[in-house]
Amino acid sequence: MRGIKNKASSKVCMLGALSLAIAALSGCAGGQGKPDGPAAEAPPQPSPQQSTAPVTLKLAISKGWLGKGELEKYMIDPLKKKYPHITLEIIDTGAKETTLEKLAIAGQTPDLVMTANPLIHRITTVDFHDNMEPLIKKHGFDLSKLNKVAVDSVKIASGFDYLIGIPWTMHFDALYYNKDLFDRFGVAYPKDGMLWDDAVALARKLTREDGGVKYRGLEPDYSFRVASVLGLGMVDAKTERATINNDGWKKVFELLKAVYAIPGNGEYKLGAAAETQFFKQRNLAMLPGLNRLPLFKDAEGLNWDMVQYPQFKEAPNTSMGVDEWILHVTKQSKYKDQAFQVIATVLSEEVQLDMARNARFPVLTGKTVEEQFGKEVAYLQGKHLKAAFLSQPAKPSPVTKYGEEAQKVMGGPAIGPVVKGEKDINTALRDAEETLNKAIDQMKAK
Repeated sequence: MRGIKNKASSKVCMLGALSLAIAALSGCAGGQGKPDGPAAEAPPQPSPQQSTAPVTLKLAISKGWLGKGELEKYMIDPLKKKYPHITLEIIDTGAKETTLEKLAIAGQTPDLVMTANPLIHRITTVDFHDNMEPLIKKHGFDLSKLNKVAVDSVKIASGFDYLIGIPWTMHFDALYYNKDLFDRFGVAYPKDGMLWDDAVALARKLTREDGGVKYRGLEPDYSFRVASVLGLGMVDAKTERATINNDGWKKVFELLKAVYAIPGNGEYKLGAAAETQFFKQRNLAMLPGLNRLPLFKDAEGLNWDMVQYPQFKEAPNTSMGVDEWILHVTKQSKYKDQAFQVIATVLSEEVQLDMARNARFPVLTGKTVEEQFGKEVAYLQGKHLKAAFLSQPAKPSPVTKYGEEAQKVMGGPAIGPVVKGEKDINTALRDAEETLNKAIDQMKAK
């Protein structure tokens, strides 16, 4: 869920999340807490004896985030197999009538909630969250088998110094490219380990007009996604003021300006528009970004492959900030142990490997995960799927409830005047920061 959402993207990570996002919008809640102690440091304990009396648990989840059949495949069916006495009742938080806020107002607290780290404020705002570390310790759950950056990012996003949830799936990033365009123009394919400068150099060779068709070499994506690689946020969680007018963001805008300054590449296309160029019009040679593998299913005849996401020199082997989906046991649940058993089932090696084989990126780590990734997806065979594992996601900045407004400002409006030559970078960043601060003040005044 990295940012501005559209129909094509929601198929990806949502799965478009992503997000991965394409993606989703942000927010957060701060706070401090006193944990009982890091669960990961405690030696695993045998799972306690639990009641097998029939119980129905309410799971609040945005059903639109998941692909067809994924809810059954990775949650309902494995749970039925392992704990037949536990039944899940699904509440769709994507529906206007059953958002977490509406559930809280009605006093209808679920037992389990799924959020994403950019949207974790949705559970903290309604006070459904709880310190899950005692449950993790009680059930002897081993957090060390999960991606450490993903686990740590839950704390960063929530603002608490203990875990209020556990991630179960996350995005990866890669650079997707159209092999036919590289072949047509006699340009060598992209490689793993490329810097952004290398990607820009390739884009210069590919951008042209040929046979009456305008071909673009590269669409780098939304500025806030690129900036997340360097750990750059948009709003300071403590001061609640915009943090855009600085050297870090200047570096990002300089990169974007270099891409769009390539003759013929200046008409930027973000989100769904970029996907249309790459998957349908097929006049875009390179599209870096989050997991778009589901979109290739219907891209018949597209000769494509993928390599490692482009890097900044300052952040080698680092991709965009963590974009993950998190499962929470609510503090109001009367069935906390059974609710945790649901989470433990989804995080079991059996389910996580099944996810990997079907190209749903797991949080479980290890060589087996990498070897099995995408094995059961016919249209992914022969593709360089290893690229998905070559970079680690950057740790995200602390999340704020102003993330949605920040993404609106930094999506197209901020970079647009720079691309068109109407503003220099310093002026654009200064104006964007002022615009965002005004939006924050307006939200506070409501």
